[in-house]
Parts: sequence; C-alpha cells; structure tokens
Amino acid sequence: MDMGMVAVVNPLFCVPYPIDLAFTSKSPNYVRTGGFTAVDSAGKVLFRAKNSFLGGFTLLQDAAGNTLLTMKAKLMSMHGRWQVFAGDGTEVQDLLFNIKKSSYVQFHDEWVVYLAANTKEDECDFKIKGSYRKKNFTIYRGESSSVVAQLTKKHKLHVLPKSQAFGATINPNCDYSFITALIAIF
Repeated sequence: MDMGMVAVVNPLFCVPYPIDLAFTSKSPNYVRTGGFTAVDSAGKVLFRAKNSFLGGFTLLQDAAGNTLLTMKAKLMSMHGRWQVFAGDGTEVQDLLFNIKKSSYVQFHDEWVVYLAANTKEDECDFKIKGSYRKKNFTIYRGESSSVVAQLTKKHKLHVLPKSQAFGATINPNCDYSFITALIAIF
C-alpha cells in the first residue's frame, strides 16, 4: 500500500529507495559528540544531534552544522512530551510536531506523534512501538500497519563497530531527517 511521501521536515530528505543509517554517540573518528551522529552506508555523516544542558533542548544539525530542528522537552508533562520546531525557533509558528508516550503508565515502550496541523490530537499521525532497552523500534504511519522505519541494535551497516552503534532502515519516500529526530528524542 503506497501511502505517499512522508515529508515532515523537508522533502529533500525523502529518497525513492530504502535508506540505512547508523547512529552512534561517537563520531566516526571515535570522539564523543555530546549527542549522537547519524551516518549513511558509506560512513558519511548526515546529521548530528547536540544536547544543550543550559537550554533544555536538543539541536539536530546537518553535516555542515546548519540547525534543522530544535527539540525541546515540555516541562511538567506526565507523558514525556517533546515539541519539535523548524530551525532554531521555539515559537508556535515554528512547531512541526509533538511526540509523547501513548500513556502515563507503560509496560512496553509506545510513543505517538502528532504533526503541528493535528491540533485536536484525536488520532496520531505516527506511532512508535518497541523496546528502548533493546534498541528495537518500529515506526508506523498513524494507526495503520504501514511501516515507515525500523530501528534495531543489530544493524546492517559496517561503517561503525556494532557494539557502538544501532541502525535504522527507512522506507522509500520517508523523510529520514524526521526519523533521525524521533530517534534523537527516544
């Protein structure tokens, strides 16, 4: 079933083929980054997530250091809600999406994503199910069984030592910067 292009951050990050990424808290030259680095199958750095301890937010930057997203945890949230904004903005007009735990008490990890236009939050736009401890998640389009990405500890890429990284396979026409932002949050 073709559910169309999933371009949340930028359609430039949608490709017509599956893409595999590896994520590590160390850069390819094994230096701690204070966040994590996403690399492609050739070992090329695509994104860096940098934590800001003073501001309480995380930045997602491209390889050139341009800020694509600002991810901010909402204080005093029972569901662990995060808000994600375009660029380095944090105003309501910059909001792209929200992510939160599906319920206050969880026996398994499940998150829901609401795009900014979905203000009623009746139905989620994306659902994430899996295990944080095992680094094994599946990201679905809404409440459907349509998989947009899978995250696993046993990744396919050999550009990073498997003990220091985990991987994701992102389906065709899905914004891989969006998936990277979700992974940065959880």
